[in-house]
Amino acid sequence: MGNTSFNYFMPTQLVFGDDATLGLDGLIKGKSLLIMSDPFLYNNGTAQEVAEATKIDSVVFFHEIEPNPSCQTVDKAVALARENKVDVVIGLGGGSTMDASKMVSCLIDNEGSIFDYYSTGNKTLLPRKAQLICIPTTAGTGSEVTNIGVYTNKETHTKMPFASEYFWPDIALIDPKLTYTLPPHITASTGMDAFCHAIEAYWSVNSNPISDALSISVIKKILDNIEMAVNEPGNVEARNNMSFASVTAGISFSQTKTTGIHAVSFPLTVDFGASHGIACSITLPAFIRFAYAGRKSKMDYLFTVLGFSSIEDFAGRVEDIMTRIDLPTRLSAINVKESDLEHIVEVSMKAPLIHFTPGTMNQEVLHKLLKSIL
Repeated sequence: MGNTSFNYFMPTQLVFGDDATLGLDGLIKGKSLLIMSDPFLYNNGTAQEVAEATKIDSVVFFHEIEPNPSCQTVDKAVALARENKVDVVIGLGGGSTMDASKMVSCLIDNEGSIFDYYSTGNKTLLPRKAQLICIPTTAGTGSEVTNIGVYTNKETHTKMPFASEYFWPDIALIDPKLTYTLPPHITASTGMDAFCHAIEAYWSVNSNPISDALSISVIKKILDNIEMAVNEPGNVEARNNMSFASVTAGISFSQTKTTGIHAVSFPLTVDFGASHGIACSITLPAFIRFAYAGRKSKMDYLFTVLGFSSIEDFAGRVEDIMTRIDLPTRLSAINVKESDLEHIVEVSMKAPLIHFTPGTMNQEVLHKLLKSIL
């Protein structure tokens, strides 16, 4: 069990079910709507369908969200929202869109740019007035139930998380049907991102009994369903189970934060162009083996409950699943060379998350871990 003294706070209303988006009109509390998405969800009409379900007349679309959303893109969306006096923001898409929608919804009524608040900024966000609704179209990020956004400063090539009490969405609306058309490689990478959320929450130094219980159920559900979701895209049950696992993992790590896996993912996405899911999962088997020493009794309990005979049996099974769903398990697969490791380690060690990893985590230890999976 994790800390026996803990504080558990989850202020987001959760609406889950097939066609849940059709009930949006009963949830909206505003008159001017901004729907944020990537170009794909706008061009295929999904964003427009969601807008229609709200039954709001005044709607503007911002559909320029890129993977790993930039501070510059956030500021552009804020200008559109302010101009249209928006009082409801819907973030529709993966983690990038939902993260961007959190900051945009706050900045409508806060002065200035994201740079005034983020990283080296000296301003503090005032309470958000706009309603914020997040609707995931992938089964992986869990951003719809966290108070964290991650943004990339294109000028400095840095990517950092930002947490705010005003980032909790008012409503997380999960409609598994929105994930049915995801291509296999995105189903695979986002699904293993959810797995990372669950297991990092489990071994985190901030874990608690509730996050532990949620994480164990998620890990089992993903182990049982991810291959079917990837290889049989029409398998509705597997898809629904992955959507449920994703949001449950999100609730778990919203309480604990993530650990070393996510710290290392920052340079892997910024400098090597890996998608977030691949940047996390590529180090997953190595971190499972590493975390065992610092969380032996907890990890023993986990793999025993899941039906494995040893930590190596468990880590091997995870690695096997990743290979079968075509995810890389070696850093060389994303063009990392041994000469790059020092830079990756240096950037990773600057992320506060790294220190939530169990055991001793320093530059030498991390370098050795990464070298083992080149």
